[in-house]
Amino acid sequence: MLLSGWGKFVRWLLVLLSILVIIIGINLILDGVYGFGTFSTTQMYQVAKDPLIGVLIGILATALVQSSTTTTTLTVTAVGTGIVSVPVAIPIILGANIGTTITAMLVAFSYVGERREFKRAFTVAAMHVWFNVLVILVLFVVELLFHPFRTISGAIATEITLTTGGSLPTSDVMTKIFDPPTQLLGMNGLIGSIGNPSISAIVCLVVGTILILISVRAMSSQIRTITAATVTSIMDKVINPENSPKATILSNFWSFILGVLFTLMVTASSVTVASMQPVAASGVVKQKPLLGVILGANVGTTVTAMFATFAIVSDQGEFAIQAALIHLIVNFTGALLVLCIPQLANVIIHLAEKTANLTARSYSITLATIATAYVLVPSAVLMIYFFI
Repeated sequence: MLLSGWGKFVRWLLVLLSILVIIIGINLILDGVYGFGTFSTTQMYQVAKDPLIGVLIGILATALVQSSTTTTTLTVTAVGTGIVSVPVAIPIILGANIGTTITAMLVAFSYVGERREFKRAFTVAAMHVWFNVLVILVLFVVELLFHPFRTISGAIATEITLTTGGSLPTSDVMTKIFDPPTQLLGMNGLIGSIGNPSISAIVCLVVGTILILISVRAMSSQIRTITAATVTSIMDKVINPENSPKATILSNFWSFILGVLFTLMVTASSVTVASMQPVAASGVVKQKPLLGVILGANVGTTVTAMFATFAIVSDQGEFAIQAALIHLIVNFTGALLVLCIPQLANVIIHLAEKTANLTARSYSITLATIATAYVLVPSAVLMIYFFI
């Protein structure tokens, strides 16, 4: 869809408004957390201290809200408030990586009735799944045993904090701009007028979360509309086999860069992956270039959480930066390994194709399996963990 100059201007204003509302949402969450006090904060910390529970929380939350960006942004914000530590945040963030893969799998069902197209579209979704599962099985286990990503991200976060004199360069600006609306709406304003401090704090948390969720979706929708025609043309040139006849490492890297840039524009890796499915279903593009785009999407989606750290003005800001950096470093490391080791890419593609072949045999069983894996099992385990 082609937009007039005025149409683009209005949509960019909506994007800017969405960003402002996201920051207000983050500040309301901070306000709500401080309203709870130390005891409640400690209780919330205890909930996700087990790595498996953290992963399941990330999977379930992201599957329900259909946005890993929302989950990771809220998690980074939680680190910035002291609700959770960096070690607790890591499994939640990586769980969100898996949770977001449900979107493309559901999109694949738009090809029901055309079995061949369905298998091709589902293969793309399954590549997204298997890459993130392998990241959990390999890199997350390495992190639990040796903590390399926590060490690297901690060093970088410390350097950033020292360089900026203990706070991000935007902190003073953020305080001046966003403190007034936070005071007006938060614990010292409209929400605080409820009376009961605990209820007011909960309302702050809920309202902040809803604002972030709505704004991320609105921003993604507007940017996707603005850039749709340009991105489609670029995608065709980069991943079309007529222009890239050989699936070389170089062409895969170009696909990776495309995935990063596209996801930066639409602020959602699930949108990037879903955009690849019509191309895959047509059968005119091989799987390896598409895998490169998916890997890039996993890296591009980490940027919003990095952005969220600029809105956090607290003595925990360094740890929020560290949590966001871990997300970036883990996803980038996983992508780099797959890009540089063709055998890994072949394994992911092989597993994805096998998965697609199995799912094509029964659509109903596949839907039931997806619901079980992403919602029922995490919910059951969490209920057992909390109440037994």
